[in-house]
Amino acid sequence: MQSIRKRSFSGDDGSRFAKLVFPGNRLSMMVREEDLDETIRRPIAKKTAKEVLDHIGTWDQPVSDQWKTRASTLQAKLDDGDPFALAEVYKTLVRRQATETLSAADRRQLSQSEARLSEEIAMAFGHPLDKALQRMENVAQAKA
Repeated sequence: MQSIRKRSFSGDDGSRFAKLVFPGNRLSMMVREEDLDETIRRPIAKKTAKEVLDHIGTWDQPVSDQWKTRASTLQAKLDDGDPFALAEVYKTLVRRQATETLSAADRRQLSQSEARLSEEIAMAFGHPLDKALQRMENVAQAKA
């Protein structure tokens, strides 16, 4: 997050805004300072990133074999944005990919969970994205 600055748009004069930059998506946005806490979740800390990686390794809940039910369940977790929910989507689909061909919806959801989770983990550890992805893969495959 970049510094907070005063800006005036067609609203309150002189509101303060934070500029948020998401380099992976090549996206930036302005959020009013008073709206930050309810709009944006802070990136996870290193300790939480370790817990998420452990969760990838240990999570082993069954998911429906019916594609529509599975897709809806996993999409709800993706929409939630919680790193532990993202880890569950990632682990479910990596495990499924090891035993069968993924559907188009499964591949899309795997890609989304992988991208979102790897960005969180990379930021928490201060690693490049590819190193975060490698850590995720190692943990998922070691205990798959």
